[in-house]
Amino acid sequence: MRPASPRRSFARAIARGYTVVEVLLSMTVLAIGASAVMSMQKAALQGNLDARKTDMANSIARMWVERIRRDATQWTLPSPVNPSGNNFASAQLLQYVGTGWVLPTAYAGQTPPVSPGFDMLGRDITNASATTSPPPVYCVNIQETYVFTDGTNAGNNLIRVDVRVLWVRGINGGATNPCAMATTVLPSPQLYQSVYMTTVVRANGLP
Repeated sequence: MRPASPRRSFARAIARGYTVVEVLLSMTVLAIGASAVMSMQKAALQGNLDARKTDMANSIARMWVERIRRDATQWTLPSPVNPSGNNFASAQLLQYVGTGWVLPTAYAGQTPPVSPGFDMLGRDITNASATTSPPPVYCVNIQETYVFTDGTNAGNNLIRVDVRVLWVRGINGGATNPCAMATTVLPSPQLYQSVYMTTVVRANGLP
């Protein structure tokens, strides 16, 4: 019997195709590569979302610092013109001195509202209570303390205002209301992200 020629044996080897083991190995390599790509995509999505939320939270904190400064312009007495007067109560956002962290709701009933709760786009939510639906994405807490007090002239008092903006970590964090958390509790870094901003205000004495 004549042995098959090398060319015919080579053609037969090509025609036989892939074995089951080779196919399974290929599928395994493909699955490992696909899982790595999906993990990287999830991490990239989470990183982009965190960066966008942090940027929005910083904008909200700056907004609230400006609100407090603007509200403080109503604190104009005592002054050289009226040394015995005091209209400190007119600055409603400064009425939280010495009370610790609070939700600043002094002007929440206004239209448009000045609310401690904000949606994803950084817009005030009319009602930021624990039962608000849909809940706010961001929540503002403030803390006010006297840096300096003058017993003879309250117009020299300095008030430090700390602004804290909270939001829930994770892609699906929008289902939780950050304003429902007690302000006396330190936010858990595993559950919440936060940014802080500080300013100092004083009386705007009339000339």
